[in-house]
Amino acid sequence: MKVETMKFVFRGLMAPVLTPYANDRSFSIQLDIIPKYAKYLSSVGINAVLVNGTSGEGMSMTVDERKATTEAWAAAVKETNQILMVQVGGACLKDVQEMAAHAERLGVDGLLCLPELFNKPATVDQLVEYLKYVGQAAPKTPLLYYHIPSYTGVKGSRWGFCAGF
Repeated sequence: MKVETMKFVFRGLMAPVLTPYANDRSFSIQLDIIPKYAKYLSSVGINAVLVNGTSGEGMSMTVDERKATTEAWAAAVKETNQILMVQVGGACLKDVQEMAAHAERLGVDGLLCLPELFNKPATVDQLVEYLKYVGQAAPKTPLLYYHIPSYTGVKGSRWGFCAGF
């Protein structure tokens, strides 16, 4: 499997955004709040947002909810000129690939991906292989590994990880 490297340069402040849920028993996502949220963050100097990460409860959402949230943020950052990063990992590989391709079609600036959470990679080579499959779904968008061993239970040498590519 061929891997292409892409240059991804970021300077500034990135906020891992919260997902606005309704304060009722439905816990529906209030997408209409996102443009105001983006404008507020921009006004206080946040020039990039990370959507559907651990702070944004991405793992608690359905694929459709994650896509809708990504779409709302993609529209909002067109107005605020913020960088948009989207976390796509944490589901089955086909869903992760679907979300990565969807995010690329929306023109996001970069993807973050957790490791597979059920069939956790036992080796760095397995992790690298998994990320290659994710990257194939969005070949024109930079993909960064979202490493949170305390959350995922996946550990490994970052140097070994880098050498895997």
